[in-house]
Amino acid sequence: MDAATGTREVGEAVTSRVADGVLTVTLDDGDKNVLTPERFEALVAALDEPAATAIVLTGRPGILTAGLDVKWMAANGREGVHRLLVRFGECLMGWWTDPRPTVCAAPGHAIAAGSMLAMACDHAVAAPEGYWGLTETRIDFEIPEFGLALARANLRRDRLEDLLLPGERVEAATAVDCGFADVLVPADEVLGAATTRARELAELPARAYAGTKQRLRGRDARAVLDGLHDDVAALTAHLP
Repeated sequence: MDAATGTREVGEAVTSRVADGVLTVTLDDGDKNVLTPERFEALVAALDEPAATAIVLTGRPGILTAGLDVKWMAANGREGVHRLLVRFGECLMGWWTDPRPTVCAAPGHAIAAGSMLAMACDHAVAAPEGYWGLTETRIDFEIPEFGLALARANLRRDRLEDLLLPGERVEAATAVDCGFADVLVPADEVLGAATTRARELAELPARAYAGTKQRLRGRDARAVLDGLHDDVAALTAHLP
């Protein structure tokens, strides 16, 4: 921990800090914030903070994340990709069902896995400059069940298929309109707006908030986790 700032290094490229009950989890690898199994594990570990009554997830200036680390995937073959996707699904379901309010502060691009992380939070704040979308089709990849569960829960029904089937990449304003995110604010106000919203949600009765979230998402999350290994095995069967 950095004693001067109270920032704790949770894992590779992931740090956390608690202030006035709000846990801010920051993903920053100095570049595109690409995601590996270790980074998913760190994002899950960051939730283990009993002092937090609400949680904010953010990235580095200009980007939440560009998605999975494709170079890592190419170097680790089918077994590695299987492990990566399982960790990804576990991470998303952990954030999606955490009983506390969770808010995503996306300071820029939130492509593919980035859009999923944002949708796994209860509220998402976007910067105008970013691109969003589940673009898996464009890189010859099917969307896992965990991504479909989040998309069905967040995206407008009339936009779901025309966004996901062609893997559309959309601007931030469209992302808000169709449900990837909830509100658009200037880039330098994203983290502040997200923190304010997290504090507002934390003022609600915690028992009722957690219980309602579980009723909304618990069944779908359990179904995703129960079938996770089989789903990922089917998705990766064509890989060498």
